[in-house]
Amino acid sequence: MSIKEKIRVNPIVKKDLKVISRSMKYSWGLFAYIAVLGIVFIFTMLVIGGISSYRGNYKNTDIYEGYVAFFPVIGVAQLCIISLIVPIFTASSISGERERQTMDVLLTTTIPPYSIIIGKIASAVLRVMMFVIASIPLMAVSFVMGGIGWATLFEYIILAFVFAIYAGSIGTFCSAVFKKSIPAIIVSYIIYGAIYGLTYMPAIFISIVGDIDDYVPVFLCTLINPVHEFLMFFYDKISGENLMEYSVSSGNYPAFIEWLFSTDVWIVISCVFQLGLAAIFIWLATLKIRPGKK
Repeated sequence: MSIKEKIRVNPIVKKDLKVISRSMKYSWGLFAYIAVLGIVFIFTMLVIGGISSYRGNYKNTDIYEGYVAFFPVIGVAQLCIISLIVPIFTASSISGERERQTMDVLLTTTIPPYSIIIGKIASAVLRVMMFVIASIPLMAVSFVMGGIGWATLFEYIILAFVFAIYAGSIGTFCSAVFKKSIPAIIVSYIIYGAIYGLTYMPAIFISIVGDIDDYVPVFLCTLINPVHEFLMFFYDKISGENLMEYSVSSGNYPAFIEWLFSTDVWIVISCVFQLGLAAIFIWLATLKIRPGKK
């Protein structure tokens, strides 16, 4: 048996990638993505150069020390772009099949519903990761001149991969619920906004009340918030300090809680929670497209 026969590729992924490879739309989209990041790159370089020149004690090494800023700037910029394009990729995956009247034909094949959902998400994640990989040369400036280790880049790619799965599962769920692509995309953005914003409501409430010392519930709410996760990641890698450690140092917490919030284990647990929530969205989407479901 050949290697090709041993490796079974999801037929949905295989079909979608073939369609993408034959279309110039994705190539132009990738070009636009790199162009936007290139503009952000040039603007950041001008800002770093301007700040270094404005300082009275300007040194030739100042501008190289400023190159570390490329990593969070480019990273945040491409995460914002990914947040915008993932709903377009995934929220029209199932509803698009219905609009083209091919969903019923797809359900009559031997492909199980869960494989259809996973295939749609996987094809979207692969497209997104192509965008991320294409931006590595721009981000590499921070690693070559800014003093950031290459392990940090690898960690960032893993976090971006988890984020793509998380966002893709939400978009695919909305696509399975709604019959039209436009409502599915809009609701996907609404869910993203709720996750990004409402998870900070307990923290805002505690800051207003001011006499509550137990911040653990606040931290638990932000476990499913990728914005908070990347904020902790970038701050830790750039400054070498941990914001979570400052938050728990003022309270009387068990040693395990202090260790959890003062290490990168917090980010790992956040990824686990996000993947768990993604699995729930995948399961719900599978229930919505089962044969016989309206």
